Amino acid sequence: MKSTVPQSRRSRIATIGSLLIVLLGLSIWNLPLAAQWRASDVGESLLLQSPPTAATWERKPDEDPGAPYMRGLDRRVERLFVQDPSDPLAGTFIQTVMEFDSPTWAWLAFRDGTPDKRYARYGEVERIDGASAAGADEQHFFCAHFGGGECNRWYAWLRFGQYLIEVQVVGRMSPETASETLKAAVANIGEAVHRI
Repeated sequence: MKSTVPQSRRSRIATIGSLLIVLLGLSIWNLPLAAQWRASDVGESLLLQSPPTAATWERKPDEDPGAPYMRGLDRRVERLFVQDPSDPLAGTFIQTVMEFDSPTWAWLAFRDGTPDKRYARYGEVERIDGASAAGADEQHFFCAHFGGGECNRWYAWLRFGQYLIEVQVVGRMSPETASETLKAAVANIGEAVHRI
């Protein structure tokens, strides 16, 4: 039996059906985290002007590091400070801001790219308690024991909508000083996000 629906009508129905499927997929992808969108292209304004400690720091030029690759990543910018350029292990403060195409991509990367997963091959990385970042949608804090012994690297892993922010404090400073530096940095970042 021959179909009585004209060919042009069938193609319109197929086109409309395909469009509805695409719209439904986009809605399912973006709606759960739609309220978490932040202003776009403000990554540099989320970078701290200096580490929040009384120590003397030298600021290096901002970089747009290429690695590691993360799906949905739109842009990344990094700011680095060192206490002694001739001895980077004396004290280093690194802040990286990553902007993703949507809060959903950032949500996925937040789970997949945590410091304990990325740096585990270098030594023990454990999750620790940290100071709350005002306005953060998600946050975790980590301590790394590279080379054994006490923690010698501290991380804050924060998500604000489509932005992921990683803060690293590295050095031979006391664990208390490093922890306080990380807490103060997280508080300052929360204030910076609140201003945008």
